[in-house]
Amino acid sequence: MIVNIIGSGTWGVTLAYILNKNFIKTNVYCRNINTFNYIINNKSHPNLNTFKIPDNINFTNSYDELNFQELTIIATSSNQVFSALEKIKNKNNIKILITSKGFDLKMKDLITNSLIDKYKIASSRIAVLSGPNHAEEIVKDKPTASVVASTNAEFAKSLQRLISNSTFRIYTSEDINGVQVGGAVKNIIAIAAGICEGLDYGDNIRATLVSRGMREIFTFGNIFNANKDTLYGLSGLGDLICTCYSKHSRNRQLGYYLGKGYDLKEATTKINMVVEGINAAKVIHHIKNKKNLVMPICSEIYDILYNNKDPKHSINSLMNRELIDEN
Repeated sequence: MIVNIIGSGTWGVTLAYILNKNFIKTNVYCRNINTFNYIINNKSHPNLNTFKIPDNINFTNSYDELNFQELTIIATSSNQVFSALEKIKNKNNIKILITSKGFDLKMKDLITNSLIDKYKIASSRIAVLSGPNHAEEIVKDKPTASVVASTNAEFAKSLQRLISNSTFRIYTSEDINGVQVGGAVKNIIAIAAGICEGLDYGDNIRATLVSRGMREIFTFGNIFNANKDTLYGLSGLGDLICTCYSKHSRNRQLGYYLGKGYDLKEATTKINMVVEGINAAKVIHHIKNKKNLVMPICSEIYDILYNNKDPKHSINSLMNRELIDEN
């Protein structure tokens, strides 16, 4: 078996490493020619430069070298998923594992819904992988767990067997919507947590944002009939905690720089990697308004990102909302 991995970012390379440990061959597609040349010449990734890529992982910058008869893992950022799919012929016959934690920005929907509606890919051939998974730790063989979800239970179990090993444990789920909601909405809460860190507001308010952020994840999840147990699991609460507190979290870093007074362009330039929460905030804002949802943290982050609201004023707005019952 040879698995395609489309995307040569840190997560694509990490997935290739996980499968390589399981003696699974992979072809990793590199869209960026500079990244491709760097990997080929250095046997490392520019954002994982202490990690030595095994020699038997194959990298290519040509779709012609990929075989779409077996499994294809799409490990790009959310806004690149569909441009990657455009290049694949006979999409109806492929099996896809999505690892992006975001939304279809154009359709304002979950990525899997767009795959089904736009490309007519059967839901039974689609799975998603999500959880508290920082590549920087996984390539050092630090123990990690994640969840693979598909409406096709047998497909999810086959992926569980394929990917799991002694340092990367996979659970399965049939709640594909819930797994996506948790993985995407938590990025907004992580930006808020980073802002509080940048403002030096302490641990109390960050813990408040994490717990109240879970409430907003539940609120949003109801729109997609997400299972509450899923949202309390690895792809929801687990990823939320990791993203809000980890030094590896790009969303937390973005918030930190915003809290320190950088504008959005300056902050993203300093991070120099994709921050999924920026586009996710726009989609959540659209759906929230359309469905008349109460999600004050997500609302404030949207105003900071897109309306240049002062982060201090946003925190004050949250603290001075009308007093209510917790539940």
